[in-house]
Amino acid sequence: MRKIFKQDGSSLIEVIVSLLMVAVLLVLYASALNTVRQARKLRNENIAYHIANKEMESLRNISYASLPANGVINDALLSQLPSGAGTYTTGAYPGYANVKEIVVTVTWNDGLARQILLKSLSGIGGLNP
Repeated sequence: MRKIFKQDGSSLIEVIVSLLMVAVLLVLYASALNTVRQARKLRNENIAYHIANKEMESLRNISYASLPANGVINDALLSQLPSGAGTYTTGAYPGYANVKEIVVTVTWNDGLARQILLKSLSGIGGLNP
């Protein structure tokens, strides 16, 4: 009499297919994590640009003679940046009389120290009178 052997376990093809499915899932998971990380980074950059641009516009609306030499940015959006801070400085622009350079800097730390730096010029009567 012949004995019929019952197959115990999985075939090699089933194991390979299972490993392939696990590998695909790991790749999808890793790309999803990277997407979340990139989205957070871009969100922080967007907030920082918004803060810097708003501060730059408010400084450019101040008359040339009244521009402060430096200061700290007080914007409620800074609290949305991890360790967010902002400063501005104004100073004479080299080579031109009656022109000041305005530099606005917003910094934050999301694991790496990051900063946004905006520069502009302001002059008596505007830059193109």
